[in-house]
Amino acid sequence: MIEYSPAAAGEFLSFVNNFYAFHLRSHFFHTLLTNMGKKDPEDEVFEFRIKFYHSGSEFVNERHFIALNHSLALEMFEFASRKDSMEVEIIGLEKWNRWANRWESSEELVEEEVGLVS
Repeated sequence: MIEYSPAAAGEFLSFVNNFYAFHLRSHFFHTLLTNMGKKDPEDEVFEFRIKFYHSGSEFVNERHFIALNHSLALEMFEFASRKDSMEVEIIGLEKWNRWANRWESSEELVEEEVGLVS
């Protein structure tokens, strides 16, 4: 039967820490640093602002959606419009650029996707 000796365990751990210290620590930090901060660009979400009119109104409304792309934002807007039984006319789609701290207009995207909401 093998006896457990705290002194022997301490000596073994000391050996491992001294002998493999650089390798273990450098491998740990290398793995940590290479995996940290690497995100799949497909997983990035953006804030979209959709400006629209209610049918029969001249007041401009807007709704904000967090989505992966403009198509999904428009689909969510379509769902919300149907759920609230609203007839709407989209007049603008903007994407928030967090690096420039401003809204970027995307009217050409609305013209492409207008069939989704109408």
